[in-house]
Amino acid sequence: MRGKRRPLPTVTAAELAQVVARLARTDLSRRERERLELLKGRALGQDIATLARWSGRSPRTVWRWLLQFDAARRPELADAPRRGRPPLADAAYRTALVEAVETPPRRLGLGFDAWTSGRLSAYLAAQTGVRLAPGWVRVLLRRAGFTTGRPKHTLRHLQDAAAVQEGVAVLAALGEKGAGCAGAL
Repeated sequence: MRGKRRPLPTVTAAELAQVVARLARTDLSRRERERLELLKGRALGQDIATLARWSGRSPRTVWRWLLQFDAARRPELADAPRRGRPPLADAAYRTALVEAVETPPRRLGLGFDAWTSGRLSAYLAAQTGVRLAPGWVRVLLRRAGFTTGRPKHTLRHLQDAAAVQEGVAVLAALGEKGAGCAGAL
């Protein structure tokens, strides 16, 4: 920073207590937590160079964050709102997505048995009025902890259990290589 540097902000005991209480929260973003840790380090007497080394940030960035606190004198060091269009998939959309995925499509009166991202996208567009591309639906599903992929259809449920057991017993009796009798079956 060029010119005269402002003195480093001092943190009072009451402000340090607010910072420590805020650090105990679990809903902080990673950047806000980092800024609060820098402020706590400053309150404990660390200099800018030490704080910059610890955080992996430049000394200029550490200065800026500490001066931001000094200007507001509040321990809220969250990012300012980002510019641009707000996300379409708000909390209500994500809730509707989870509810739809956990409900079989037939129970919702739909004519298919398995969800695809395209079907989910169309269904949620009709329910919420928000149309997202199927690729974004897959991203939201992954973030919600769901896995996606192709369903594996088998005929195992149509097999006769007694016939399967009999076949397994015959194969076991023949051994690995058929016990040398090609025409036994």
